[in-house]
Amino acid sequence: MGGTRSLDRRGWTALAMTLALIAAMVAAVRFGPVDVVETASARLPALTAKDIHEGLDYSLATVAETKRAPRLFIGRIEADLERIPAVAEKKGVFFRIMLPIVAAENDAIRAERARVEDSGDDLKDLYRKYEVEPGDRETLLRRVDIVPASLALAQAAIESGWGASRFARQANNFFGMRTYDKDTPGIRPKEADGFKVTAFRDIRHSVRAYMLNLNTHDAYAKFRRERKRHRHTDGSISGLGLTGFLTSYSEIPEKYAQHLRQLINANRLQRFEGVRLEGG
Repeated sequence: MGGTRSLDRRGWTALAMTLALIAAMVAAVRFGPVDVVETASARLPALTAKDIHEGLDYSLATVAETKRAPRLFIGRIEADLERIPAVAEKKGVFFRIMLPIVAAENDAIRAERARVEDSGDDLKDLYRKYEVEPGDRETLLRRVDIVPASLALAQAAIESGWGASRFARQANNFFGMRTYDKDTPGIRPKEADGFKVTAFRDIRHSVRAYMLNLNTHDAYAKFRRERKRHRHTDGSISGLGLTGFLTSYSEIPEKYAQHLRQLINANRLQRFEGVRLEGG
């Protein structure tokens, strides 16, 4: 789909059918390890701002109440969301794009965690994926855990400029993730110092890479320990309570946690904690 024309009844019907097909295709796919590609994949269509707004017309309030997000995924954003005039409308579009993807990736992590908790399962693949010494189940459990939806949505908004950054639109990179590997596809910033901003196949792979990064990188060991404390103390994991453990994520660490908390509170993102996909 392309262009910026409005959808008539026939166009809307075609869009609805396309989105339904996307949902069915994605629901049937078992995603593997994080993939990066040099150019955007055609597996999921890129929609215009108008199409996105009309196609993603589900209620965020209903998702917050039911804790279920629709199985509806957008592969990439080619339209400039900055052209949506109303700030609240633009934010709503952004959250409706990202929330099902965040829910899907957290659901996948929940399934992996269930395997770890079942001591009878073969965990070789998870020890390898999460970079843990085989047999160290305690460390594996600390790493195989969800990233609170409020935190993921807030970081995506900050790091991608609400989906409007060059890296988000051209590389599907919503979290500013870098690569120093010259063979890994990416986009060079205007003032780069030996690194590129990683290019991903689609938005979902960007979210997956971000979550795996928080779950494996040494810089976020304190984040993982605090998350474990939340789980054992409160029985739930709060995005607000973890913002202070992500200072390593930003070049302005003294302000980053405050910025995250402000964004979470201003947009009431904590209401999305624990959201899962419909039918999950």
